[in-house]
Amino acid sequence: MQICVISGSPKGERSVTLQYVRFLEQAFPEHTFSVVHAGREIRNLERQEEAWNRLLSTVAECDGVFWATPVYVMLVPAQLKRFIELIDERSAAEVFSGKYATAITTSIRYFDHTAHAYLHGVCDDLNMRYTGFCSAHMQDLESEDFQEQLVLFFSDFLEAIAERRPVQRAFPPLPEASAPCALKAPPAAVDTRGRRVVILHDAEPGSSQEAMVRHLAACYAGPVQVAHIRDAGMKGPCQGCCRCAFDNTCIYDDGFSAFWKEYVVPADILVMAGTIRDRFFSAAWKQFFDRSFANGHVPAFKGKQVAYLVEGPFGHLATLREVLTGLAEMEGANLAGIVTDESGDIAAALYALAERSVRLADQRYIAPVTFPAVAGHKIFRDEIWGGMRAIFKADDRYYRQHGLYDFPTRDYSRRIATRVTSLAMSIPAVRRDVVRNMPDYMVQPLQKSIESSRVLEERRRRR
Repeated sequence: MQICVISGSPKGERSVTLQYVRFLEQAFPEHTFSVVHAGREIRNLERQEEAWNRLLSTVAECDGVFWATPVYVMLVPAQLKRFIELIDERSAAEVFSGKYATAITTSIRYFDHTAHAYLHGVCDDLNMRYTGFCSAHMQDLESEDFQEQLVLFFSDFLEAIAERRPVQRAFPPLPEASAPCALKAPPAAVDTRGRRVVILHDAEPGSSQEAMVRHLAACYAGPVQVAHIRDAGMKGPCQGCCRCAFDNTCIYDDGFSAFWKEYVVPADILVMAGTIRDRFFSAAWKQFFDRSFANGHVPAFKGKQVAYLVEGPFGHLATLREVLTGLAEMEGANLAGIVTDESGDIAAALYALAERSVRLADQRYIAPVTFPAVAGHKIFRDEIWGGMRAIFKADDRYYRQHGLYDFPTRDYSRRIATRVTSLAMSIPAVRRDVVRNMPDYMVQPLQKSIESSRVLEERRRRR
């Protein structure tokens, strides 16, 4: 069979992900693997018709498409995102239609599931037959057990092609884009009380996004900084080189760092506005997010109120919602809200967002984290401590200074109490008593906290 490998890595043959493909190439010598470096060659694909047509020919002649990409900031790299946009812009979907497809990613398994959900949705939109995915840790190929599973995974893909196995669509088609919204000036404005409001966008003139950005800016009584992300002057997308790991300095000598320091760092309220292209924000926004990796694994939005304005069918894109909410939470911010142009009173929603963002900023409210942030922190903590700190020096310094190496095993009082309780539970009579009264044991510490709460006492006093 002819397998077309679409590599999303900007590193070409030096890609970690591509080594997994090379392993499969050795394991299945009876099949032909044709690698197209969509990530590395994205500029050529944009500018050279010959290169684009040559890639499409490779896809047209293949029996199956194998997406192979690293995970950059919860999704595929901006370069591969741009390639997917080109398919739509150049009406090339028919070349992909009907092809069997699968995907492999490499990462530290941080939000790898959202990258795979995105690729699956794209394949469904292209009318491809998506058979599944393999998510690998960057070092998994060193394990023979994993090698065996990788062979089985790819064997299943080949069998699906040979058998013409039926594949059901998982992600419903997206609705057609609605007409740009028109918004009148708000009747009043919210006092920002000295809070710095920044709105970043990539709006096209006359778009709903532009109208929402303009209206939200008018909802604030104080000064609002509005900037198009193209003003960052990015010379290119993240190259995945990790040279920023030592001191958080990117290899690019362009305006991104200055733009970040001027707008993002001092913002108390940070609003990001984007238009949906395929199933995510634009490749320009993805490049912006990828370039922010120069900050390392340090929470870049810590203490801020973050909000999003979305043009497009956001309500149909659970994966995009998960990425945007996860980004705010993982970066130490509070999600003040998301406003879309889909339906309802958009003007009222924008005004409510302005009021809420200022009020929560004034109160310094940061919502308690949920599973993605807790799990994400532990992945970063363990990966950095477990080996990445040798390279990611800036991360290691930050984690040490802020007590983020919070391994439970270092809580010695808890270790002692757990050991004592464990020994006591080996006594049948004690175990029966604990099981019978478990609910009481669980709530007693909380009841004591309620009785001794200084927060409640302060609120009663103020009343």
